Amino acid sequence: MDEQGRKPNVLVIRIWPNIPILYPMAIAALVCGILSFMFGIDSELKRISGPPTVMASSAGSTQTVTGVIVLPDEIKKNKEKLRNEQVIALVFLAVFTYSLVVVCTDIVLTWALLGVALVTIAGMGLFIANIYWHILEGLFHFISGFAPYANSHFYFCIFGIWLVLMIAAVIYARFHYVKIESNEVIVVGGVLDKRRRYSTMRMQYTKDVIDVFEYYLPFVRSGRLVLRFPNESEPIVIDHVMHVDRVVKKLDHVAASLQISSGEPS
Repeated sequence: MDEQGRKPNVLVIRIWPNIPILYPMAIAALVCGILSFMFGIDSELKRISGPPTVMASSAGSTQTVTGVIVLPDEIKKNKEKLRNEQVIALVFLAVFTYSLVVVCTDIVLTWALLGVALVTIAGMGLFIANIYWHILEGLFHFISGFAPYANSHFYFCIFGIWLVLMIAAVIYARFHYVKIESNEVIVVGGVLDKRRRYSTMRMQYTKDVIDVFEYYLPFVRSGRLVLRFPNESEPIVIDHVMHVDRVVKKLDHVAASLQISSGEPS
Protein backbone atom coordinates (compact mmCIF):
# COMPACT_ATOMS: atom_id res chain seq x y z
CA MET A 1 0.00 0.00 0.00
CA ASP A 2 1.33 3.46 -0.86
CA GLU A 3 1.61 6.46 1.40
CA GLN A 4 -1.75 7.82 0.35
CA GLY A 5 -3.43 4.57 1.38
CA ARG A 6 -1.85 4.67 4.84
CA LYS A 7 -2.56 8.39 5.35
CA PRO A 8 -5.88 9.54 3.84
CA ASN A 9 -4.93 13.21 4.33
CA VAL A 10 -1.68 12.92 2.35
CA LEU A 11 -1.59 13.39 -1.42
CA VAL A 12 1.46 12.59 -3.55
CA ILE A 13 1.42 14.01 -7.08
CA ARG A 14 4.10 12.48 -9.30
CA ILE A 15 5.82 14.67 -11.89
CA TRP A 16 5.94 12.76 -15.18
CA PRO A 17 7.70 13.58 -18.46
CA ASN A 18 5.94 13.16 -21.81
CA ILE A 19 6.90 9.49 -22.22
CA PRO A 20 3.65 7.84 -20.99
CA ILE A 21 1.66 9.90 -23.50
CA LEU A 22 3.41 8.02 -26.32
CA TYR A 23 2.07 4.61 -25.31
CA PRO A 24 -0.38 4.38 -28.28
CA MET A 25 2.59 4.61 -30.64
CA ALA A 26 4.46 1.95 -28.65
CA ILE A 27 1.49 -0.43 -28.66
CA ALA A 28 0.95 0.18 -32.37
CA ALA A 29 4.64 -0.57 -33.02
CA LEU A 30 4.39 -3.83 -31.06
CA VAL A 31 1.21 -4.94 -32.84
CA CYS A 32 2.54 -3.90 -36.26
CA GLY A 33 5.77 -5.76 -35.54
CA ILE A 34 3.88 -8.95 -34.76
CA LEU A 35 1.70 -8.59 -37.87
CA SER A 36 4.73 -7.82 -40.01
CA PHE A 37 6.53 -10.90 -38.67
CA MET A 38 3.51 -13.10 -39.42
CA PHE A 39 2.29 -11.69 -42.74
CA GLY A 40 5.10 -9.48 -43.99
CA ILE A 41 8.32 -9.86 -45.93
CA ASP A 42 10.61 -10.90 -43.09
CA SER A 43 11.10 -14.43 -44.40
CA GLU A 44 11.77 -13.14 -47.92
CA LEU A 45 14.30 -10.59 -46.68
CA LYS A 46 16.07 -13.31 -44.72
CA ARG A 47 16.22 -15.52 -47.81
CA ILE A 48 17.58 -12.92 -50.21
CA SER A 49 20.05 -11.52 -47.68
CA GLY A 50 21.67 -14.92 -47.12
CA PRO A 51 24.94 -16.08 -48.70
CA PRO A 52 25.00 -17.07 -52.39
CA THR A 53 24.00 -20.63 -53.20
CA VAL A 54 26.79 -22.90 -54.37
CA MET A 55 25.85 -25.53 -56.91
CA ALA A 56 27.92 -28.36 -58.39
CA SER A 57 28.15 -28.63 -62.18
CA SER A 58 28.28 -31.84 -64.22
CA ALA A 59 32.01 -31.36 -64.87
CA GLY A 60 32.82 -31.52 -61.19
CA SER A 61 33.46 -27.80 -60.78
CA THR A 62 31.43 -25.52 -58.54
CA GLN A 63 29.25 -22.67 -59.65
CA THR A 64 28.07 -19.80 -57.46
CA VAL A 65 24.55 -18.63 -58.09
CA THR A 66 24.33 -14.97 -57.10
CA GLY A 67 20.80 -14.48 -58.30
CA VAL A 68 17.62 -15.84 -56.80
CA ILE A 69 15.23 -17.80 -58.96
CA VAL A 70 11.68 -16.70 -58.20
CA LEU A 71 8.75 -18.75 -59.38
CA PRO A 72 5.45 -17.15 -60.49
CA ASP A 73 3.69 -18.37 -57.33
CA GLU A 74 6.42 -16.81 -55.21
CA ILE A 75 6.06 -13.52 -57.07
CA LYS A 76 2.36 -13.51 -56.30
CA LYS A 77 3.00 -14.27 -52.64
CA ASN A 78 5.67 -11.56 -52.42
CA LYS A 79 3.28 -8.99 -53.90
CA GLU A 80 0.72 -9.98 -51.29
CA LYS A 81 3.31 -9.64 -48.52
CA LEU A 82 4.40 -6.23 -49.82
CA ARG A 83 0.81 -5.09 -49.85
CA ASN A 84 0.38 -6.28 -46.28
CA GLU A 85 3.54 -4.43 -45.27
CA GLN A 86 2.25 -1.24 -46.88
CA VAL A 87 -1.04 -1.44 -44.99
CA ILE A 88 0.78 -2.13 -41.71
CA ALA A 89 3.10 0.82 -42.35
CA LEU A 90 0.17 3.14 -43.05
CA VAL A 91 -1.54 2.12 -39.81
CA PHE A 92 1.64 2.76 -37.85
CA LEU A 93 2.18 6.13 -39.56
CA ALA A 94 -1.36 7.17 -38.61
CA VAL A 95 -0.76 6.36 -34.93
CA PHE A 96 2.70 7.93 -35.12
CA THR A 97 1.18 11.14 -36.51
CA TYR A 98 -1.38 11.16 -33.70
CA SER A 99 1.41 10.81 -31.12
CA LEU A 100 3.34 13.70 -32.66
CA VAL A 101 0.23 15.89 -32.57
CA VAL A 102 -0.29 15.05 -28.89
CA VAL A 103 3.32 15.90 -27.98
CA CYS A 104 3.85 18.94 -30.21
CA THR A 105 0.53 20.75 -29.97
CA ASP A 106 -1.90 21.88 -27.30
CA ILE A 107 -5.46 21.60 -28.61
CA VAL A 108 -8.05 22.79 -26.12
CA LEU A 109 -11.18 22.35 -28.25
CA THR A 110 -12.91 18.96 -28.24
CA TRP A 111 -14.32 19.44 -31.73
CA ALA A 112 -10.77 19.91 -33.04
CA LEU A 113 -9.81 16.57 -31.52
CA LEU A 114 -12.74 14.87 -33.23
CA GLY A 115 -11.97 16.61 -36.52
CA VAL A 116 -8.33 15.52 -36.55
CA ALA A 117 -9.30 11.96 -35.63
CA LEU A 118 -11.95 11.76 -38.38
CA VAL A 119 -9.62 13.19 -41.04
CA THR A 120 -6.85 10.76 -40.07
CA ILE A 121 -9.16 7.73 -40.09
CA ALA A 122 -10.76 8.76 -43.39
CA GLY A 123 -7.40 9.37 -45.06
CA MET A 124 -5.95 6.08 -43.86
CA GLY A 125 -9.12 4.24 -44.94
CA LEU A 126 -8.89 5.67 -48.47
CA PHE A 127 -5.24 4.71 -48.72
CA ILE A 128 -5.93 1.12 -47.65
CA ALA A 129 -8.99 0.84 -49.90
CA ASN A 130 -6.94 2.06 -52.85
CA ILE A 131 -4.25 -0.54 -52.14
CA TYR A 132 -6.69 -3.46 -52.22
CA TRP A 133 -9.43 -2.35 -54.61
CA HIS A 134 -7.81 0.49 -56.63
CA ILE A 135 -10.65 2.93 -56.07
CA LEU A 136 -10.25 6.61 -56.93
CA GLU A 137 -7.19 5.87 -59.06
CA GLY A 138 -7.23 9.38 -60.48
CA LEU A 139 -7.10 10.88 -57.01
CA PHE A 140 -4.23 8.68 -55.90
CA HIS A 141 -2.30 8.75 -59.18
CA PHE A 142 -0.13 11.70 -58.15
CA ILE A 143 1.05 9.81 -55.06
CA SER A 144 1.23 6.38 -56.68
CA GLY A 145 4.93 6.19 -55.87
CA PHE A 146 4.26 6.53 -52.13
CA ALA A 147 4.80 3.01 -50.83
CA PRO A 148 6.10 2.90 -47.23
CA TYR A 149 7.47 -0.43 -46.05
CA ALA A 150 9.19 -1.63 -42.87
CA ASN A 151 9.98 -5.04 -41.47
CA SER A 152 9.17 -6.32 -37.99
CA HIS A 153 12.62 -5.43 -36.62
CA PHE A 154 11.89 -1.74 -37.21
CA TYR A 155 8.63 -1.86 -35.24
CA PHE A 156 10.17 -3.89 -32.42
CA CYS A 157 13.00 -1.35 -32.16
CA ILE A 158 10.46 1.49 -31.80
CA PHE A 159 8.70 -0.41 -29.02
CA GLY A 160 12.02 -1.22 -27.33
CA ILE A 161 13.12 2.42 -27.37
CA TRP A 162 9.84 3.52 -25.79
CA LEU A 163 10.12 0.77 -23.16
CA VAL A 164 13.59 1.95 -22.14
CA LEU A 165 12.39 5.56 -21.98
CA MET A 166 9.36 4.47 -19.94
CA ILE A 167 11.60 2.80 -17.38
CA ALA A 168 13.59 6.03 -17.18
CA ALA A 169 10.33 7.99 -16.72
CA VAL A 170 9.27 5.73 -13.83
CA ILE A 171 12.65 6.33 -12.15
CA TYR A 172 12.29 10.08 -12.77
CA ALA A 173 8.81 10.19 -11.23
CA ARG A 174 10.10 8.28 -8.22
CA PHE A 175 12.34 11.22 -7.29
CA HIS A 176 10.19 14.14 -8.52
CA TYR A 177 6.85 14.71 -6.84
CA VAL A 178 4.74 17.11 -4.81
CA LYS A 179 3.49 15.92 -1.43
CA ILE A 180 0.55 17.70 0.18
CA GLU A 181 0.30 16.99 3.90
CA SER A 182 -1.80 18.32 6.76
CA ASN A 183 0.11 21.56 7.24
CA GLU A 184 2.57 21.91 4.39
CA VAL A 185 3.29 21.26 0.74
CA ILE A 186 6.64 19.62 -0.01
CA VAL A 187 8.15 19.81 -3.49
CA VAL A 188 10.74 17.08 -3.98
CA GLY A 189 13.07 17.01 -6.97
CA GLY A 190 16.23 15.10 -7.79
CA VAL A 191 17.99 11.97 -6.60
CA LEU A 192 19.56 13.98 -3.75
CA ASP A 193 16.07 14.68 -2.38
CA LYS A 194 16.08 18.47 -2.85
CA ARG A 195 13.04 19.83 -1.04
CA ARG A 196 11.03 23.04 -0.91
CA ARG A 197 8.34 23.53 1.71
CA TYR A 198 5.27 25.77 1.56
CA SER A 199 2.58 26.44 4.10
CA THR A 200 -0.92 25.24 3.20
CA MET A 201 -2.60 28.26 4.74
CA ARG A 202 -4.87 29.86 2.11
CA MET A 203 -3.40 27.74 -0.64
CA GLN A 204 -5.36 27.78 -3.90
CA TYR A 205 -5.25 25.33 -6.78
CA THR A 206 -6.44 25.39 -10.37
CA LYS A 207 -6.96 22.50 -12.76
CA ASP A 208 -6.23 23.26 -16.40
CA VAL A 209 -6.93 21.05 -19.42
CA ILE A 210 -4.35 22.36 -21.84
CA ASP A 211 -4.61 19.53 -24.37
CA VAL A 212 -7.74 17.47 -24.99
CA PHE A 213 -5.60 14.75 -26.61
CA GLU A 214 -3.87 14.11 -23.31
CA TYR A 215 -7.01 14.59 -21.25
CA TYR A 216 -9.10 12.03 -23.18
CA LEU A 217 -6.25 9.56 -23.72
CA PRO A 218 -7.17 6.33 -21.87
CA PHE A 219 -4.92 5.31 -18.96
CA VAL A 220 -3.39 8.82 -18.97
CA ARG A 221 -6.17 11.46 -18.62
CA SER A 222 -3.53 14.05 -17.80
CA GLY A 223 -3.85 17.75 -17.14
CA ARG A 224 -2.14 20.59 -15.33
CA LEU A 225 -2.38 21.59 -11.70
CA VAL A 226 -1.35 25.05 -10.51
CA LEU A 227 -0.81 25.57 -6.78
CA ARG A 228 -0.75 29.18 -5.56
CA PHE A 229 0.42 30.47 -2.19
CA PRO A 230 -0.29 33.97 -0.85
CA ASN A 231 3.31 34.63 0.22
CA GLU A 232 4.93 33.31 -2.97
CA SER A 233 5.30 35.31 -6.17
CA GLU A 234 5.40 32.26 -8.43
CA PRO A 235 2.98 29.33 -8.34
CA ILE A 236 3.87 25.66 -8.50
CA VAL A 237 2.95 24.37 -11.96
CA ILE A 238 2.64 20.60 -12.33
CA ASP A 239 2.28 19.48 -15.94
CA HIS A 240 1.16 16.06 -17.15
CA VAL A 241 -0.62 15.07 -13.94
CA MET A 242 -1.76 11.51 -14.59
CA HIS A 243 -5.49 10.90 -13.94
CA VAL A 244 -5.92 14.55 -13.08
CA ASP A 245 -9.62 14.21 -12.18
CA ARG A 246 -8.83 11.50 -9.66
CA VAL A 247 -6.04 13.65 -8.21
CA VAL A 248 -8.34 16.68 -7.94
CA LYS A 249 -10.96 14.58 -6.16
CA LYS A 250 -8.33 13.45 -3.67
CA LEU A 251 -7.09 17.03 -3.35
CA ASP A 252 -10.63 18.20 -2.55
CA HIS A 253 -10.77 15.58 0.19
CA VAL A 254 -7.51 16.84 1.62
CA ALA A 255 -8.65 20.44 1.17
CA ALA A 256 -11.76 19.76 3.24
CA SER A 257 -9.62 19.01 6.25
CA LEU A 258 -7.11 21.79 5.52
CA GLN A 259 -9.69 24.48 4.68
CA ILE A 260 -7.95 25.23 1.40
CA SER A 261 -9.73 27.52 -1.03
CA SER A 262 -10.00 26.16 -4.56
CA GLY A 263 -9.55 28.34 -7.62
CA GLU A 264 -12.14 28.06 -10.31
CA PRO A 265 -10.96 25.27 -12.65
CA SER A 266 -10.79 26.01 -16.34
